[in-house]
Amino acid sequence: MERIRNMSLKKSFFTITILFLTVAFMLSIASIAGCVALRDSFFKSGQFTVDFGSLSTDMKTQYTPLNNDWRIQALNVLQLILPIFFVILSLFLADIFFYRIKLKKPLSVLQRSAERIQGQDLDFTVKKYADDELGTLCTAFETMRTELLKNNQELWRQMEERKRLNAAFSHDLRNPVTVLKGSAKILQKALGQDSLTVENAKNTISLITQYTGRIETYVEAMTSAQKLEELKCSPQSVDWGTLCNHLENSLSIISKNTGKKFNFSCHGEDRQIWIDPYILQNTAENLIDNALRYAKKLVWVHFSYEQDRIVLEISDDGPGFSSIILHKGATPFLRDDNATEQEHFGMGLYICRLLCEKHGGNLTLENTPTGAKAIAAFHILKP
Repeated sequence: MERIRNMSLKKSFFTITILFLTVAFMLSIASIAGCVALRDSFFKSGQFTVDFGSLSTDMKTQYTPLNNDWRIQALNVLQLILPIFFVILSLFLADIFFYRIKLKKPLSVLQRSAERIQGQDLDFTVKKYADDELGTLCTAFETMRTELLKNNQELWRQMEERKRLNAAFSHDLRNPVTVLKGSAKILQKALGQDSLTVENAKNTISLITQYTGRIETYVEAMTSAQKLEELKCSPQSVDWGTLCNHLENSLSIISKNTGKKFNFSCHGEDRQIWIDPYILQNTAENLIDNALRYAKKLVWVHFSYEQDRIVLEISDDGPGFSSIILHKGATPFLRDDNATEQEHFGMGLYICRLLCEKHGGNLTLENTPTGAKAIAAFHILKP
């Protein structure tokens, strides 16, 4: 049986047909022999004794029991019909046997598989029942299902990456826009009070120009990137003192009108360093935004560098990081247990971690006796 199951469809069909026809041929021979034996037994029993003395020679030759008994006629008919019946029956049974052995299970599997694939259900396996053409077709279906599953998973992964990218894009645009709005309000207020000086105007316009350029660069980067990990680190030579001033100004604008006190301190020798200012400022703004969200009254920022490392420490007097954030770390779309803001995407800490890693550093989250503390470390790159 297993041997027939593994034959090709053509070979197995002919094999099964020949086997059943052989049985039909044997039954036909047996039926003919049976009919002849029964007819002979009727003659031997004397049931058909005829007085041939009163008949002429021609009539004796022509007279047989077949001409005057229905039972002999029936045996002759059966002798002719039974072989034909056995042949037809054997072909019918051969077809049924061939269908049940070779076609029923594979066709059922293929039909169910096609229905599940049509219903977008790919979480199954197409079983191969035999090494024949239908078995090959089952293997092809399984290959198709596997490829469709891989394609769907890849499409889902790309959608998730795009979702993360869009969330990061929306999240990171808020801080530059806040700085631009704050700078515009400073200019507007100074003009209204006739207290605008050339120096103040230059500083404010410089900040607006800088953040406008940042937004333009960021939009171009996000447009070309398929995922956050593709954002590149582009280091350039920056003066330490200028970097500290720009960072303090932008963070103070972000913290303005929040009702929280903002303290900024920096430490380090005033010299040229080779870093990506966008990565540094973006990380600082995300961390300060997160600290201001949960701080009660005060946020501390300490900015320093020594040897080949820049360290940015941001602390607050809030409730501290939740256990889920400390346990899972900075992962995408992870929100604090107490977060109630619908516009909060849960992307800030994750973006900070990626940016630190892009700059050869790392992000550390911890709780202190007074609140939460985030430490962003950046490796100073070589020109």
